[in-house]
Amino acid sequence: MSEKKYYVFLSPLNNGNKPFFQLVSFGFMAELFGFAKCNTKNKNGRYENKYSRFTKSELAEIMDGALYKQSDCLPFNWIDSEELLKEKLGWEFNEVIDKWEYTNLLIELVPVEDGE
Repeated sequence: MSEKKYYVFLSPLNNGNKPFFQLVSFGFMAELFGFAKCNTKNKNGRYENKYSRFTKSELAEIMDGALYKQSDCLPFNWIDSEELLKEKLGWEFNEVIDKWEYTNLLIELVPVEDGE
């Protein structure tokens, strides 16, 4: 079974604007990454670049996990609620894979729909 792919957007601003900047890979061997403005809409009206889909494993390799990473345990002690841990630091426990996942608060992962 292949890993699920995601579009990676900069998170929306507090005023409710949709994110229009998406993580893209570029360079001779797609070894460089950056955020670029999206100019095309999919069938749902969402701005997405169909050539910029990433698995969570691929995201974990970018900038040594600065955007996303998985861990068997938290790399620090946390005494508040798990909801606050997700809201303030981006960490949450994924029961399906039995690991902690970190998603940078500056990005939004949007699953690629089947057929896209």
